[in-house]
Amino acid sequence: MPQGLIDLSSALALRLRDIARLLDRLDRLESGTGRWLETQHNGALAEAATEMTLRALRAAADPTNYAILTFLSAHTSAPVAELEQASGLGRLALAERLNDLVQVGLAARNIDTDQVQGTAAGGALVDLIQSIGEATAKKLAEVLQPTTR
Repeated sequence: MPQGLIDLSSALALRLRDIARLLDRLDRLESGTGRWLETQHNGALAEAATEMTLRALRAAADPTNYAILTFLSAHTSAPVAELEQASGLGRLALAERLNDLVQVGLAARNIDTDQVQGTAAGGALVDLIQSIGEATAKKLAEVLQPTTR
């Protein structure tokens, strides 16, 4: 498996781990059984992994979100105000876009410093989309070559 896909799957798995631990902690409160995590079987985990992967792909495939991810992959960290200018979005619309990307682990946000960072998963998806785009453009150039008769 290419390194970018390994990075992406690792980052998505860590995001799911955090969610599972949160749900397990909530289940240990008075209203739960305290056994939620141990009752999860491989099928449920695989289903969650597929769902998270599809959510990440859907989020990254949106042209505006992709532009945000591309910007973040070129910067270690960026103030939200700078990202507003780069994206052309207002603060409220940008906040919702960032929330979507953070939920699937493609971006990280530090609310205290008002900074946004790309993640390994976000960078891997940007690289994957760019690779597919480049391969498609190359193939398109090949298939559009005039044929001789």
